[in-house]
Amino acid sequence: MRSLLAAGLFFVLVFSTGGFARASQIAQHVPAIGNSASADNTDLASSATSAEALPAIVETQPAYEHAAAAAAAAPRTLTRLAVRVVRRASTIARALTRDALRFLGTPYVFGGTSGYGFDCSGYVQHVFAMAGVYLPRTADAQYYAGSGVSQPRAGDLVFFQTYEAGPSHVGIYLGGGRFVHASSSRGVMVSSLGESYWSARYIGAKRFARKH
Repeated sequence: MRSLLAAGLFFVLVFSTGGFARASQIAQHVPAIGNSASADNTDLASSATSAEALPAIVETQPAYEHAAAAAAAAPRTLTRLAVRVVRRASTIARALTRDALRFLGTPYVFGGTSGYGFDCSGYVQHVFAMAGVYLPRTADAQYYAGSGVSQPRAGDLVFFQTYEAGPSHVGIYLGGGRFVHASSSRGVMVSSLGESYWSARYIGAKRFARKH
């Protein structure tokens, strides 16, 4: 009997010792798993923080960099605008001079406004209308409606005082000191501002812009 009790006690002790050892092994591994998960969470948090920080990094770029970029772009924008304006003005001037010269030799008709015959202001009005610029009917009204210029360019109007005081004759400046007009003696023709008759009667040039 005593031998049976001793054997049982020995078995319990051996089993308990093995279970304790096993439990100790499990306990040793549990912290390791926990620490690994904690490290993974730390990496994720760091990644999230880095991603969230990107917008802040972009936003903290100096404002003067954006201002400098805008300032650098402004001259280019103004240059492009100026080029478009010059090209547009040149296009209108070419259209005016081209259309004006189409009528060379057309007879002079007092009060005329068509290809069958023109007076000076009727001729100018007709040519400008072809280019989409609408002028008053008479030479003096055209003179006062335009913008004064010191040096005429192709497409500007040149005015003269001829048969009455004030602007009474008008032509279209072609450049190089020459202009085209409806002369009462020879119809539509080209003359020079340097000719004594016209230089003595020249009173100025005016410019008109197309209106939208």
